Amino acid sequence: MLKRLNGFKRRYRWPIKWVVLGVTLLLVCYPYPHLFLRHLQRWGNPNALIDADAPCLAPLVTEFHGEIGDTGTPREVFKSVERYVAKRIRYAFDWDTWGVVDYLPTVDEVLARGCEDCDGRAVVAASLMRNLGYRAELVTDFTHVWVKTDHGEYMGPRPGKAVVVTDRGLQVNWGWELLSCFSEAIAYGVAVFPMGREGIVLLVAWLMLIGPRTGRRAALAAGLLLLAGWLLLRPGGHTAWAPIRWMQFLAVALLLAGVVAGMWPTAPKDEC
Repeated sequence: MLKRLNGFKRRYRWPIKWVVLGVTLLLVCYPYPHLFLRHLQRWGNPNALIDADAPCLAPLVTEFHGEIGDTGTPREVFKSVERYVAKRIRYAFDWDTWGVVDYLPTVDEVLARGCEDCDGRAVVAASLMRNLGYRAELVTDFTHVWVKTDHGEYMGPRPGKAVVVTDRGLQVNWGWELLSCFSEAIAYGVAVFPMGREGIVLLVAWLMLIGPRTGRRAALAAGLLLLAGWLLLRPGGHTAWAPIRWMQFLAVALLLAGVVAGMWPTAPKDEC
């Protein structure tokens, strides 16, 4: 199949290869496409998922009042909510819960599963805070989602605020901070995503790089460089709060070198 694909002229070959790689990436990250579409729609206004009056939230409100109570200063109440949600909602990555790389759930979905990652926990915590009569909204830096209130930030806030979620939707803070947060999110995502799924993408990417004029040695070198960059990127971004920058930069350099090696013509020209 690859030999047949490389028989196409360049102007047809590369668009087809990009489509193949894109479809592979989509199916690996979202084997359930309807969840991907729902996820994108919800990120248009994540605060709409905060539901202080959700019927499924009522038992949590009763339990919270009984076990912890809502008396004290707002900061004390929010800290109590933070601890309660962390205990009540077990942390689990979205591919374990939903089978996809990322999914923004409703309060009903989180409580039905009983486990979620940072965004699901934040949605429940913000809903509980609003039920108690406080203002709460979501904040994200692409790597993590937490809750912002008039009395501080909770659910593991991070320093970056590339995207602030308001009642009008997403407010993107363009500039270096956005680029930095996005690169950290990619590195962290690669670091914690199942290796088997990533291996499929890496293999397809390598095959798509190989052209009709790529020699065997160049193809082998490209594969080894891509593999080395990938294996170095995972530990470099494994801890979102303390990424290993030099390891990430070296990993990116190796990946780029792999791309160049795969695309560099080393065999005699045999096409027009």
